[in-house]
Amino acid sequence: MPEKMSAPASILVIDDETAILKMLAMALSRKGYQVDTADSGEKGVKKLQSNEYNLVITDMVMGKMSGDDVLENVRNLKGESIPVIAMSGTPWLMDEHLFDAVIPKPYSLKLLFEMVQNFLSPLSKKMPFSDV
Repeated sequence: MPEKMSAPASILVIDDETAILKMLAMALSRKGYQVDTADSGEKGVKKLQSNEYNLVITDMVMGKMSGDDVLENVRNLKGESIPVIAMSGTPWLMDEHLFDAVIPKPYSLKLLFEMVQNFLSPLSKKMPFSDV
């Protein structure tokens, strides 16, 4: 009997830098994830209101709405059910414990893939990421 295929995990990537959005969408898609992008926090929140995602990856410093604002909206709309990974060039300036994970810029795709896999693997139920 053939195995039942499950739908790919859906990831929303929010960043105001188009090059980063395109690179992340391409890289994560090649790993088998369904990727949606938003080039501002406001657009990301609108997408969250009308779509279901398994993970949100957001930049911290954007136009009007910051990564902290995105996180607040995710928690208000979806509760704790969706992990949020923050990308930041200045991670030491942020309140890291509010996010499920923080990835400092610049980062390797390998590290990003490990974080994503950690949160989306059916075996890891919101296991905290360790960079050991």
